[in-house]
Amino acid sequence: MLPLMFAALVDTIVAPAAELNTIYVHEWGAITFAEEIVIGAAPPSDPFENFTTAHDWDEVVSRAPVVYFYGAFFQGTFTVTVPSGTFIETWPIPEELISIAPLHLLNSAKAVWTFSATSWREPGRTDISAGSDQLSFSPEILDIWRRPSSFLLEFGDGASEKFIYYECALTPRSNDDFYPAILTDESTVLDPEYHGELIRFIKLDGKVIIDPIAERYGTHRDLQQATEYGDVFETLCSWAGGTMISDEISAMWTTWGDWIYNGSWSGDTLLVFPLPEETIERMSSITLETSEEHEIEYSRFYVGILSI
Repeated sequence: MLPLMFAALVDTIVAPAAELNTIYVHEWGAITFAEEIVIGAAPPSDPFENFTTAHDWDEVVSRAPVVYFYGAFFQGTFTVTVPSGTFIETWPIPEELISIAPLHLLNSAKAVWTFSATSWREPGRTDISAGSDQLSFSPEILDIWRRPSSFLLEFGDGASEKFIYYECALTPRSNDDFYPAILTDESTVLDPEYHGELIRFIKLDGKVIIDPIAERYGTHRDLQQATEYGDVFETLCSWAGGTMISDEISAMWTTWGDWIYNGSWSGDTLLVFPLPEETIERMSSITLETSEEHEIEYSRFYVGILSI
């Protein structure tokens, strides 16, 4: 179990006081390098013609990026731009969802949400239920994503939610766009020269076991059944480097835990690794513009998930 002292240290990065002039924007997400159905991978019927359809997906999909807001109260506009790719799904439905491809040479898109107000109150069931039956994942996932103590975001149409969610199919422009994952003609592989952080899950005798690649740290550790939540959680917190709060990391891992532990992925081995900042920025960009002048701090934490 994660030590309480460590959790408290992680959570000191956010100062949720309305009198401060800083807004903190936190985003977590995962990039999957396999054609597999995961949590948000079946787009519903949407009125937006720019949403891609299932048979158009490339192997690389940005799954469940979830964005939270803290700090000073604000009104403003939040924009997600995908320079090379298309949106699959969003929640809540954005005010704008448009293609911004120059001369149609490259699929690129932009989604825009406008916030009429932010508050610390918790959402009521009437705030968050309308339209949720159109989503491709369960209502339980929404409840998990609402656990962090972030702002309640209020929209112009009267709806409110505690986060922004989007998912998109990404079109690579080069083989190393998603480093340390390298795209080849046959498949996606981990760069053989990568010596960074990594967790490896393995299917063995009908169970999923976890190997944290402890040999890199000069110690030996026996493989164990992958049910030790605290070990993985603490590792993810370490990878985030103090940029996310513990409830966000918890929501992230709870989203993926059952899928990984149940061995629902193809292949015999699943690799989970942190993505560097430059890789994240190539995939998408996020921008918050407010009606008043505020300092805005962005924190983005993504992992790559590769089945081999």
